[in-house]
Amino acid sequence: MNNYKSKKYRKLTVSALLICVAGVYSACTKQDDFKKFVAGGEISYTGKLDSVKMYSGDSRVVLKGLFLADPKVVSCKIFWNNKKDSIVIPVVKKNIVDTLNYSIPISAEGLQNFTIYTYDKAGNKSIPVYANARSYGDRYKASLSNRGISTAVKGTDGNATIQWLGMDKLTGVFTTELQYTNSSNTLVTVRTPIDSTKTILKNYKSGSTFKYRTLFLPDTNCVDTFRVAYSANLSVDEDMTSLLSNTGPFVRATYDGSRWGTLAGWTTSAGAKNINNNQYGGYEFRNGTGVLSFESGWGINTPVTNGLIYQTITLPAGRYTFRLSGIDQNSGGSRYIAVAVGNTLPNVTDIPTAAIAYANIADGELNFSLTQQTTVSIGFGVSIANTGQYIKVGSVKLLKWAK
Repeated sequence: MNNYKSKKYRKLTVSALLICVAGVYSACTKQDDFKKFVAGGEISYTGKLDSVKMYSGDSRVVLKGLFLADPKVVSCKIFWNNKKDSIVIPVVKKNIVDTLNYSIPISAEGLQNFTIYTYDKAGNKSIPVYANARSYGDRYKASLSNRGISTAVKGTDGNATIQWLGMDKLTGVFTTELQYTNSSNTLVTVRTPIDSTKTILKNYKSGSTFKYRTLFLPDTNCVDTFRVAYSANLSVDEDMTSLLSNTGPFVRATYDGSRWGTLAGWTTSAGAKNINNNQYGGYEFRNGTGVLSFESGWGINTPVTNGLIYQTITLPAGRYTFRLSGIDQNSGGSRYIAVAVGNTLPNVTDIPTAAIAYANIADGELNFSLTQQTTVSIGFGVSIANTGQYIKVGSVKLLKWAK
């Protein structure tokens, strides 16, 4: 029995020794493997660039970041274009926290992905930092254009008003910059946001010109403003409407008490007075306001025959536009806007040959030129049948071209 226990004890002792040997061997093997893994010494990382931000720009991007407390950093290397392109930025730390603000020239347009490392003198690098930004160039610039102008008119108050057309905001347009000369011969620069539809040029110098250009920011992260070339040597029309009387909303000289009348300040021929036994014509109180009117039919049995409504004024040499607003009419008959030399308009049938210039009322405006100061009659010549024909005009304006 004792012999059995002794044999069993020896077996356990041998097993324990074998386990210990195996453990020691395993530990030694792992230690040797670790030594192989760190054969070159412990891995040392430099402090990475912190708080990285990148901004788009004109053929460039801008990198901003912070070098924190690691004093070993001596350079920063930036890769892009799948690491085909790179740039090295020397770093000389002066403070515990230093700022990096660096412009990177990028010739290729579009979104670029960047990988950023910092290095110490021994060549140890930081963990990578990733960022991206977009570079804009000639392709984007070629897509830009100046904002369009609808009208440019100088008023009797001495101020000029520019009415702007709309633009596609997806281009990045945000403002228009305009330069003009005021009545004190001072060059004035004004900016108009894209959401504004007009610009007032205070005390605009008569006969002068202006120029303007439109500015763009392609995205909210862009550090560069893009500008198209100036549209220059532009001029404003001068509002000469004050030379006319009763230009709208129209007021009446006579009135039937309900709807029809004659116009104050205008000469109205007998042919235009076809209402209530030829007492009224030329004026209508319509939808709460006064309009210049020709109408025949719907109970008005007398047609408008050689109906003339005009004013006589003296104008200096120049080019002019007589413009109508609030036109409402149907078709039929002869319907002219006309200007002629002298104190009266020609008969309707003679307007095409006797007037300085004429146009159809449907055209909405009449352009004409005077080579010298001239007394002219300007207005309307109409003949329409009594078959339900009508013409309504809400207001008129007279403009003198700057050039």
